[in-house]
This record gives sequence, C-alpha cells and structure tokens, in this order.
Amino acid sequence: MNALVALLILVPATLMADVRETFEQLASLGSRVTGYAGNERAADYIEQRFQALGLVTHRDTLSVVVPLDRGGRIEWEGESAALQALWPNSARTSTLPPEGVRVPAIWAGRGDWADFNGREVAGRVVVLDFDSSSNWLKAAALGARAVVFAAPDAATTMQAVAKFADTPLDVPRFWLERGAAEKLRRRLQEGEVALLSRMDWAERPAWNIWTRIPGRDPALADQVVLLHSYYDAPSVVPALAPGAEAAATIAVLLETATRLRARPPVRPVIQAALGAPFQARQGMVDFLGRHARRQPYYAHKLAAELDIDLFVGLDLSSHGEQVVLWNNTSSYKLKRHFVPFGRRFSAYAEALGRAEALANGISPIRGMDWASYMPGGLNPDGGLALDAGYPSLTLATVNDARYALDLPLDRAEHVDGNKLAEQSELVTGLLARALDDPVLLAGVPELNKALKDRLRDVEVKARTFPRRSQVPDRPVAGALVEIESEQRAVKGVRRMRYYRTDERGEA
Repeated sequence: MNALVALLILVPATLMADVRETFEQLASLGSRVTGYAGNERAADYIEQRFQALGLVTHRDTLSVVVPLDRGGRIEWEGESAALQALWPNSARTSTLPPEGVRVPAIWAGRGDWADFNGREVAGRVVVLDFDSSSNWLKAAALGARAVVFAAPDAATTMQAVAKFADTPLDVPRFWLERGAAEKLRRRLQEGEVALLSRMDWAERPAWNIWTRIPGRDPALADQVVLLHSYYDAPSVVPALAPGAEAAATIAVLLETATRLRARPPVRPVIQAALGAPFQARQGMVDFLGRHARRQPYYAHKLAAELDIDLFVGLDLSSHGEQVVLWNNTSSYKLKRHFVPFGRRFSAYAEALGRAEALANGISPIRGMDWASYMPGGLNPDGGLALDAGYPSLTLATVNDARYALDLPLDRAEHVDGNKLAEQSELVTGLLARALDDPVLLAGVPELNKALKDRLRDVEVKARTFPRRSQVPDRPVAGALVEIESEQRAVKGVRRMRYYRTDERGEA
C-alpha cells in the first residue's frame, strides 16, 4: 500500500492518463505490422500529435516487402471460423491452393511424440495448442499437410519465435481464435476440415515521421540531438498485432515532445518516430541514408542533410521498474569514450531523486554487465546509428523479458500503465536535464574519431540460366530476395530483410 501511495505522489495523474490514452489508442487501430492498415493509422496519429503541438512535421516514405495476409477460413461439420496465417517460413508463406484443401484433421494437444502414437499424420491437418514450443516441427517431420494453432489464454514471446523457421519449410501454419478452437476440439476426432488461405509478399509503404524542436541558445544551434523511437508492433500472426506493450516506447516519446515543446531545451532536438523497426530495422537504415550518413547512400540523394551529433533512442516496456543507459555496443575499445555519458546521466537521475531507477549500462556496477540487465538481449535502432559512425545511446527498460511482444495477445489490459508512467516521468526528466547540459557533447569530437561508418549496401541481380548456356543472363523481374541482416531474432526484430527485384532483375 505504501509503495502504491508513493507512486501516485511521484507521477501526476494527468501523466498516467496521457500515457494510457496513447497506448490504448494505438492498440485499437488494428494490426501495426508494417504494411497493414493499422500501421498507416498509427503513422497518421503520431503526425497529428506532433502537429497538435504546433510542430512542423516531415514524413519520409520507404518501401518494405512484407507478408500480407489476404484472409483465410477453416470449415468443419457445418461450422466455420476465420484463420490467420503465421509468419512465413523464410520465403514460404502459408498460402494454400486457390481451391483450398480438404483433408482429415487430428487434434494432437502439445504435439509431443506420444501425442502422435498410433495416428496417421501424413497429409493431414494437425491442430495443436499454441503452448507447444516448436513441436509443430514434429508434425512436419511426420508429413502434416498444415498446422493450426489454438489460441491460448496467455503465452510468451518465446512461444511466438518457435512457430516459424528461417528455412522455407512447406508447412502452412495458422492461428485459430480460442472460442472457435474449443468448438473444433469438441467436435473433431479425426474428421475432415477444409482450409482456405492466401498470404502474399507485397511491397508496401512505411513511414518515418520527424520534427524539429528549436533550441533556446543560438550559440548551441549547431549541436543537434536526435531522439527516436518506433511505433510499429511485431506479431507472429501479422494480421493480429494490437501491440499495446509495443506502444510503450512511442507513448513516452510523445510525452517527451509535449514537455520539450512547453519548455524548449538549450540545443535543438529532432524527434523521430521510425517505421519498420521489426523488419530488421529498415526505418532507421532509411533515415540514416536520407538524412545523416556522411557518405552517399542513395545514388539520387546527397548525404548529411541533417548534421546530427548524438542519437538517443528509447526502447521501453511496462513491466520493469528500472531504466538503463546503454551505448549500443559491447566493444571495450569504445566504452571509454561513452563513460562520461554514463556519469552525467547518473548525476541527472540523482538530481531528480531517482538514482535507484537508472542503471548505468555503460559502466555497470561490479559483477553486472549488459546481459544482466536485458534478458535475451535487445536489437535497438540505435545500434545501427552507431554502425553508421554516430555517437548513440539507448534508454531501455530492464529486468523485463517483454513476454507480450510478438503475440496477438499484446492487448492494452495487460500493460502496466502505472509503471510506464513512472518510467515516462524519469525519462523525460533525464532528457530535459541532458539537453540543457552545456557540456553534454563535450567528448563527441574525440568519440567521432573512434567511430567508422560500417554500414554497406548490397546490390543483388536475379538471373536465370537460358537453355544450352552456362551463363545466367536472363533478368528475373519481381523475384523475392531474402537477405540475412541480423545475427538472431530478438524481441520481435526479424533477422531477414526482403526485397523485390525491379524490371531489370535488380534489388
């Protein structure tokens, strides 16, 4: 009871209401996976929020190739229900023939080997509990025609990432809502079901929305800080991505914009809401290429349109009570250059009376390291800014495994609005002090000497072999190109990027 009273005293009720309104609004827009209608609605919403503060907004459009669920159904014994396709196995989506499939189906519970004893699996639809880890691969090994997952009451992101493969396994997989799944379970012994589904790879727009808040001190007008977050949502079921927990980060960014607009900092700030973060962080790549990189990126675009001195990214969630400052790298060679940032932010937290709420991930206390704070790791957008040769920091919620991410169950009622509001109060206070600190960027010139632009473009040509020739010289237009760009999938960020070749067969 005392802890609750302390929280209510610390965080104004208006802030709690504002933060809650933001993530509830975003969670109500439909799927925010890049390419889906809710994603565009979210971009419009954020742009309108910036404009409501009297800020001039800029909206960059980039193209991202994503799997679009065109719809699906399951029918059995006079009943029918909607089916949603799961994330593709590499390039193989869960598309079925236009006429669909009608085959026998079996219910196999969690899909352990014992659940298949004495049962014919080859060529059949296997219905599994979603809480079955990667056991769908056992059904696939036994020749299942398709797998349908019954929606659970609760799940974790680890269950989500176990439901698709990085190889193009020809096993369509689907999500069936819980009520329909219970009906099917009661009626299904080994009867037939009919499945219809189409999921296509499509090139769709994504958006980076950004605005500039001028500084108060003309002498610091050339010291520009970029504050960024994402607004998309990941989901193993792309058509179902309410992404309430995933909206925590943008909710705090918008609150920071409100505070900085009311009292501008001494140096200018660019606030950016970046798209396509879960598609291997393509929004940040595009922003860097258009506006920041010091060497040419797009052939038709000049680099360094914006002279940014420091990137500060937010990557927050609602079930942690502590925020960490991290420099987006485990390199000890670079750490010494970032140590002053850690000390300054620790001093800001102490001045706010919140020293215990901020962890220094740059110079952790003895016995701790970055992995101690972030179970399973993190792939923040700021890591790409550092790879492009820019000083980059991330403020992230720690001691929170973010179990709701990447799930259709990431709904507003599961978000801890009080803890998120408390983090918002801390982060906005830290940033206000940092942006007003005249020596915040004192070490940046020396740090710039240690950083290099390590990002590279990859040009791909898709060709086929003509008859009676050993040279592939026939361009393939519209081919799907899959590029591995991340070492592993982390908290909804996919490892692969996808591209379509143009009429010349190039991507």
